[in-house]
Amino acid sequence: MKFTHLFNSKNPGLLGAIFSSLLLGAVAFPSASMAQNTPTEPNELQAQAQPMPLPQNVQMPVAYVLPGNAPVAVEIINQTNTAITYEAIGETRDRTLDGGDQAMLMDLQIPLTVTFMRPDGGLIQAQPEIIAPGEIRIYLTEANDLDSDITNMRIEPNGNMYLY
Repeated sequence: MKFTHLFNSKNPGLLGAIFSSLLLGAVAFPSASMAQNTPTEPNELQAQAQPMPLPQNVQMPVAYVLPGNAPVAVEIINQTNTAITYEAIGETRDRTLDGGDQAMLMDLQIPLTVTFMRPDGGLIQAQPEIIAPGEIRIYLTEANDLDSDITNMRIEPNGNMYLY
């Protein structure tokens, strides 16, 4: 018997039987996506997962200051030809340092953030120098590109110093 003879008008029962079995199979076996259970609570591995910072976002400290309860001193030397506004957050208010001048901030507590800004919107480059335990010197010069623009110095409780 040829295949074409199975589906002719003289044998309508065979075609009906095939479609009936397909319909029953679809009803009896729901799709896999409908049968999956969605967990309502994160499992232990998901709860422990922490997003890792991208390598380009991880910054290495530029210097290290001895941590402890002893205050630190920060000397700021403005080597630009313009005034710079600076502030030790929580320790001082905004202060202005003219081009070519220097200032000494004494008895600052760690953690510490010092900000720098040029009123003309120009870029600043900062170069730190540890001159003694608890004594920091920051040289401020004009930066040539955005990648080297520094507006903050941060000393963490563990003594790590960051410029950003």
